[in-house]
Amino acid sequence: MIFCIGNNIISSLGFSTKENYEAVINGQTGLSLHENTFGIPEPFFASLIDEEMLNNELILNFKDEDLSSYTKFEKLLLLSIKKANDEAKIDFRDKNTLFILSTTKGNISYLSDEMDEKVYLWHSAQKVTSFFGNENEPLVISNACISGAAAQVEALRLIENGYYENCVVVGGELLSKFIISGFQSFKALSQEQCQPFDKNRHGLNLGEAAATIIYSKENKTNSKIVLLKGAIRNDARHISAPSIEAEGLYNCLVAITEDVDKNDIAFVNAHGTATIYNDEMEALALNRIAMQHIPTNSLKAHFGHTLGAAGLLESVISMQALQDGIVLKSTNCKEVGAKHEINVAQETMRTDKSMFMKMVSGFGGSNAALVFKKIDETLEFSDSQIFRLSDSQTVIEGKLKDNVIYINDIEHKLEDISGNILDNFYRKEKISYPKFFKMDSLSKAGFIVSELMLREAGFDIETPKKDMAILLCNRSSSSDDDLIYLQSIKDKDNYFPSPSVFVYTLPNIVAGEMAIRNKIFGETSFYVSECYSKDMMLRQVNNVLSNQSVNYVLFGWVEALKGNYEVELTIIKKS
Repeated sequence: MIFCIGNNIISSLGFSTKENYEAVINGQTGLSLHENTFGIPEPFFASLIDEEMLNNELILNFKDEDLSSYTKFEKLLLLSIKKANDEAKIDFRDKNTLFILSTTKGNISYLSDEMDEKVYLWHSAQKVTSFFGNENEPLVISNACISGAAAQVEALRLIENGYYENCVVVGGELLSKFIISGFQSFKALSQEQCQPFDKNRHGLNLGEAAATIIYSKENKTNSKIVLLKGAIRNDARHISAPSIEAEGLYNCLVAITEDVDKNDIAFVNAHGTATIYNDEMEALALNRIAMQHIPTNSLKAHFGHTLGAAGLLESVISMQALQDGIVLKSTNCKEVGAKHEINVAQETMRTDKSMFMKMVSGFGGSNAALVFKKIDETLEFSDSQIFRLSDSQTVIEGKLKDNVIYINDIEHKLEDISGNILDNFYRKEKISYPKFFKMDSLSKAGFIVSELMLREAGFDIETPKKDMAILLCNRSSSSDDDLIYLQSIKDKDNYFPSPSVFVYTLPNIVAGEMAIRNKIFGETSFYVSECYSKDMMLRQVNNVLSNQSVNYVLFGWVEALKGNYEVELTIIKKS
């Protein structure tokens, strides 16, 4: 349990939590039709932040600061953090404070063959933390659409396990030709305002936003809201389609409702994208855990899907609603259209219950869920029982470096390194998995090494592994695939955005591919850092192994950029 001591939302509906919340209460939407925007030939519905209003806010809040070297994305993060701390008033320079950034594509509009440093997610995170004088290495999470919720899970574990006293969790996303065209390639966008859970829904809308929650082990602002629990799980089924069994989301809900009185849950804030399969999957997950009767809403009709910011933004709005004792209606749902029973809140109503749940799902089979509670003044922070790595052992290690794979100390060499070395290793090692050839380079690199490790360690690929997690990181995110996809949308006369390419522009897909191959249903998370810090990763491993349901963690570094591959993986288990 950790205290929410400050928060902020920046969106097309306003530059404060209050403005955004009141807009939702009043039924306002930031969504509108955009034509001839970003050089995209098709019109699209989205919420975009007004540039002039943003600049005015920046001038007002950073009067004496020179922000000329910061990108628009970074300025959004700075503004949201500053406004959240106007309430929390923590010392950002405190070594016991960690900054956590959640985003999917960050400064993707700066992408080019020259690989401007601005495009790297770790670079933006470092600029933001340096601005506020924080010397800790920021934690960057790029876990597709669950990033904002996953970042809160990380904050919960880092504070409960005694690593930090405060976590500044900020998420942000700006729209671009790159992002809009990618979702268009999946035929996922609606040409009108989205209708989550409605039988006539036609797809999602996208949105720009930044949101911040400052969490602390101490209730420094007499906060009435705490984050009780959080969980991340993988479907191990498909990299771009929701699970037909809702397995990952169901497992998340099971994890967060253990020792929680479900009768005290006021509402569920769903992901609610208004796509047919996502809405059905969420309804099924609620049925499987017997929570289909609890009022459920979506906020996507107000903000659109804000990707890496969504989990944060929607948590903040829901916190405000819980604090005010209300269940917000799910806007634009006139007639529920899910096959499985679900109690969609079609009108705003009062509640005297003290908890709400947040659900979110994304590409790569990723799912996350959180449970929040409204508290009285007497509740105090309690430490969790941290797992220590001294109570674990290394099962196996694997590396790919200089075109050689090492499994423990055994070399696996190619006689001929011409052509694609990853494909050559696949054939040499007699691996049988035809899906391999549709993967991108990053996924192939991680897959090959993990395949040989798991084979050597004696894991059966057909046996479901709910007790195994995958934690990966790299420097370049998915830049290789970003560049490939960029080429497909550069020329307006040869404009062919491909869903099979776009999905691999999310770095967490490599973890998803590993999970699918090996039926790994535990947590999958992806981090981005300037260089491989094994200490940072071991900290994350510690946190995951603190969960009683986890016995194995596959973790490490997976990098693929312009034909160069570097992989360093370890499997660790509890003793």
